[in-house]
Amino acid sequence: MRKTVTMSDGTALVARARTEFADIIDALSDEQLAMPTLCTGWTPHHVLAHLVTFIDIPLPKFMFNVMRSRGNFDAAADRMAQGLAERTVADLTSSLRSKASQGSKMPGFPPELSVADVVVHTQDVRRGLGLEGAPDEELLRTSLDFITASKKAKLLVEQKGLFDGLRLEATDFDWTYGDGTLVSGPAESLLMAAMRRPAMDELSGDGVETLRARLG
Repeated sequence: MRKTVTMSDGTALVARARTEFADIIDALSDEQLAMPTLCTGWTPHHVLAHLVTFIDIPLPKFMFNVMRSRGNFDAAADRMAQGLAERTVADLTSSLRSKASQGSKMPGFPPELSVADVVVHTQDVRRGLGLEGAPDEELLRTSLDFITASKKAKLLVEQKGLFDGLRLEATDFDWTYGDGTLVSGPAESLLMAAMRRPAMDELSGDGVETLRARLG
C-alpha cells in the first residue's frame, strides 16, 4: 500500500531536499559554479538563488516582481534569481539550510510542490555539470506523486491532460501511475522528462512518442 504523505512528512522532506541541494552546491569548485545547468542562462549559483527566493523574499516583494513581469512567472523568477545571486554562495546555502523546513512564501504552495521543485533543480545542476547521482526514493516518489496526482500540479506541469491515457512505471522501485500505453524508465528520468528536461531518450514503451509529442 502506498504511503500517504502528511503535511509534517512533506515539511521534513522539503527540509531534506534543500539541505542535500546545499551540500551539493558547497562541494562545487569555483569553475563548476560558473558552468551552465539545464536551466537556460542559469549557473548553479543562480539555481541556488532561485530556490532561496521562496524562503527569503517577502511575499509582497515576490508578488511585485511577478506584476512587474506582467504575470510572467518565469521572467519574475529570473529577475529575482539574478538579484539574489549577487549574494555569495556561502550566504545563500547558509540561508537555505537555516530555513530548510520553512514553508514557501507563496500562498497555496504545499511542501510537496517545494519537494518536487528542489528535486528537479538538483538534477538540473547534476545533469548540467555531468555529476552522477539522483535524489533518494522517498524524494522521487513524493515528486512523482505530486506532479501526477495533485490538483496543484498545474503549478509545475502546465499542460492539462499530459498523462491522460498513459501508464507511467518506474523501473528502479515500485511506482506506477495511470492506465493506458506504457512509459517506463528510472524514476528520476520520468520526473525530468515530465518537467520538460532532456530525458525522453531514457524512457521506453509504446507511450513514449505520445508523451514526447505532448511535451513538444
